[in-house]
Amino acid sequence: MSYQTLLHELAPDLNPAGVEASMRLHYGTLSHLPRETFAEEARLAVELEGQSPGILRRIAESMGLADDFAKWEGEHAA
Repeated sequence: MSYQTLLHELAPDLNPAGVEASMRLHYGTLSHLPRETFAEEARLAVELEGQSPGILRRIAESMGLADDFAKWEGEHAA
């Protein structure tokens, strides 16, 4: 299972590429983290995006995940 698939399950209303980028900003690599950390980080990302709309997009862009972010947005446009 990819990180973005897991993050989409944990925070279905957020773009998982943005959540992954935010986590990579804090942790670098993610492979050593337990599922509980992913769940907590997804919860924090919901709060972060709520307080500062668009922040996850900007983080994704800065972390090299802009294409993933845009792809997910295109696939899940309302």
